[in-house]
Amino acid sequence: MAKKKIWVACGSAVASSTMATHTLKKMCEERGLDVEIEVVAYRDIGGKPTRPDLLISLAPGIDTSTYNNLKGIPVIMGLAFITGINKDHVMNEVEKVLKNGNEV
Repeated sequence: MAKKKIWVACGSAVASSTMATHTLKKMCEERGLDVEIEVVAYRDIGGKPTRPDLLISLAPGIDTSTYNNLKGIPVIMGLAFITGINKDHVMNEVEKVLKNGNEV
């Protein structure tokens, strides 16, 4: 599997997304997933010149249709990577998307 790009998005791209990224990175390594993880603020998504393979959102209700560079990109709610509640279930979803493409 080629390296996959994941964006972890939150309001400011500082505290919450950094915590989630740490957990996500560790779990990806444990499962042998080759990923590049980038922390992004919601306000910066539209101006990014690249596209991720997966967006992990830390807030509900993100409308990816408002961002041209996110059309067709799967979105998974990632609060579990902060709280620890159901994080294995959410990680299974992440792994499925990374291995199978745009299916959540």
